[in-house]
Amino acid sequence: MASLTYSDVQTRVANHLRIPTGNTTEMTKLGALINEVYRDIGMKYPNWWWLRKHAVINTTADITDGTIAATNGSTTVTFTTGPTDTAAGKVLLVTGNVDDAGAIYRILTHTAGATTATLDAAYTGTTVTASAYAIYQDRYNLPTDTKSLRAVRRYGYIEPLRIVGPEELDAVKGYDTSVGKPLAAALRDFSTTGDPTTARQLIVHPYPDATYRLDIEYLQTLNTEVSSTTRFLIPDDYIQILIYGALSRAYPVMLSDTTRGLYYAGLYNEGLGQMVATQRQQEGFPTTQPDDTYRRFFQRDRRRGRMTLRSLFGRWPAEY
Repeated sequence: MASLTYSDVQTRVANHLRIPTGNTTEMTKLGALINEVYRDIGMKYPNWWWLRKHAVINTTADITDGTIAATNGSTTVTFTTGPTDTAAGKVLLVTGNVDDAGAIYRILTHTAGATTATLDAAYTGTTVTASAYAIYQDRYNLPTDTKSLRAVRRYGYIEPLRIVGPEELDAVKGYDTSVGKPLAAALRDFSTTGDPTTARQLIVHPYPDATYRLDIEYLQTLNTEVSSTTRFLIPDDYIQILIYGALSRAYPVMLSDTTRGLYYAGLYNEGLGQMVATQRQQEGFPTTQPDDTYRRFFQRDRRRGRMTLRSLFGRWPAEY
């Protein structure tokens, strides 16, 4: 099976153009063209099958050991028992805060085992000296190559986890402090806020109170600038499209030959059309959603009290 690297593609394009591969100046120009076409292909379709990837995130259990002291207007809180793991980046709920009830605070800094932590802003509401509290981790770093989410799967419920907009999730978190398995998630911000070079973050709700498995299906971003022996993410069956696209730009730009440029542009567009057709086959030509008669049948029988587990014993979700 062929496994063409960047160098292989660059050499083939140079040979078509009759450019010596030893001419570093011209080869550098070709490198820029090839990478531009590569990114152009990546943007031509939003969900290329060859960009799909899978990852797993395990949520973190809550922390409720001991009590906490917090003073109105202060960013410092004190635990009677220091959390074993760092609480930085997690959220804090102070049970005894009745003046600003339900307020959620983000912990800015904390060292594992330390009894003090710093909040992202001053504590509001009731000053407490020995209040119950809970710390939750509701934000998790996604793989650094995440472009967009396709699905987040958790287990034990019939209804799938919903991916919603960050604003919708923020609205829910403004009044709902429930805990348990995540029911909704949103893609927002970065590991270092506002820095797109760091990992994107997944925020979930309700607040996880235990370790739950989340299977992440996502689209990866393209490689950084491809060079040397790096392989393109495009499958080898379609790498010729990249060569055609590079030639369609190189002929008019580097050799002032628009005729050959148009010829290869036609091949490039035809190849892209074939790859899009394959993409649609991968997606199964989605049409109208079929009736879920299987689920309706069992839901009806459960209401009438006639349902039996039979072969479903041990497989029917424990929570629904």
